Amino acid sequence: MATSSVFTEVLFQDLAQQLPAAPRLLAELGKLVRSPDTDARDVVALLKRDSSLVSRLLRMANSAAYARAEPIGAIEDAVVAIGFGEVHRLVGALASVQLADTPLPLHGVSSARYRENSLFVATLMEEFAPRAQLDAHACYTIGLLRGLGMVILERAAHREELRVTPFHASGAESLAVWEHRHWGTDCWQVTAAILNHWHLPPETVLAIEHHDTAATRSEPVVHLLALAAGVAAQNGYGLPSDRANAEGGAIGAAGLTADQFRGAVERAERTFVRLRSSVV
Repeated sequence: MATSSVFTEVLFQDLAQQLPAAPRLLAELGKLVRSPDTDARDVVALLKRDSSLVSRLLRMANSAAYARAEPIGAIEDAVVAIGFGEVHRLVGALASVQLADTPLPLHGVSSARYRENSLFVATLMEEFAPRAQLDAHACYTIGLLRGLGMVILERAAHREELRVTPFHASGAESLAVWEHRHWGTDCWQVTAAILNHWHLPPETVLAIEHHDTAATRSEPVVHLLALAAGVAAQNGYGLPSDRANAEGGAIGAAGLTADQFRGAVERAERTFVRLRSSVV
């Protein structure tokens, strides 16, 4: 049985290639919806690369969450009816479901917690972004895929038969210390590497790599993600490393006023409830 703590580039590439379709499509869709030259045909062509994703999107668009008088039968009609932004959100919701197909026992994260954390942090980031003059679609994507590295590390441990003491029983002072001890890297670095490979904006990917130590950074996007993770923890949706933190200093460091913060959280909570109900 292997005990190496080295997370090799070959292993990383192999596991990244085996990820489900929706996370990668979410990243590509985000680039499309950010472009003013994109039309519905571009979005439909991308979605049709995964027939199962199209079927699930149609079911979601016809769900009670959208209360449509007439059913939508074709993905072309769905894209036009609900809009690019909502399609992007729904693909994100599906990505959270696909990534949470099994629990993460070493990190102590259930499938439901992973899915809810992904959706809640994503919707918060989408609402926070315009107030900090950042791209909302890119911020939604990094919020949604923030925990991707945890999935990769758990799969690596299973593949290599690593002897890993679960985090809650490890006595480690932090999640990063525990992960480096067993894998030679941490989940935030792994996520950042994947999203860089998928060509997300570097300034937003930076947030994932450093949000767990936001106090050492000056970039508003880092503090935005730390704030979103803190709100998630405060609302019962946190991951192991998340700490409740929605105080004035954290809000100001993220470039928000207290009123902007409260309004964004209220809107994000409504979006979160709608998205969560659409994937049940």
